[in-house]
Amino acid sequence: METKYKSSKFATYSQYIAAPIIVGTLLYYLYLLFIGVNLTEEELFFFPFWFWASIVVIINSIKLRYVNITENNILMKSLLEKEILLYKDIEWINQNIFGSNWYIITIKYKDIKKGKSKIIFVFPEMYIARENLSFYKELNMTKYIREQILKVNTSYRVEDEPSRWYLTKWIFLSFLPFIIISFLLIV
Repeated sequence: METKYKSSKFATYSQYIAAPIIVGTLLYYLYLLFIGVNLTEEELFFFPFWFWASIVVIINSIKLRYVNITENNILMKSLLEKEILLYKDIEWINQNIFGSNWYIITIKYKDIKKGKSKIIFVFPEMYIARENLSFYKELNMTKYIREQILKVNTSYRVEDEPSRWYLTKWIFLSFLPFIIISFLLIV
């Protein structure tokens, strides 16, 4: 089957490189604290950021998939396995509002084998130049997946998809406590 769209290899696999670097930096700071080294004010300020970033990259690494989108299904590849996702099993699709070539598509689907819903993240290949995309428009990849879902699932409702601000809100709300802690550490 012909691949219509796919993930960005660079964006996807760079996450797997960034994760150990970020977690390693956090572990280094924890080691320094453990052996009693006094951290500078700047290091103390950024310590909660490294903790937050470690959580985010670990979650991202677990949920991130490299995908090939075809007319009949989505071939998903993670570091450990390959799966085929049928359009009829998708509960919703969401493309975040971020722009500047760093879009993240979130797909929630029913894992038939395990009988539960799962969420995956996809960094689409950069089709931006061809799509003449503005801030509020969706990528053709997102539109295509939705069209395929609607073809096989007549009960799918676009109105039930989460807001395009979904990921932005999650990132901001999860980061806010760590910013507050950063300022409290240097006071």
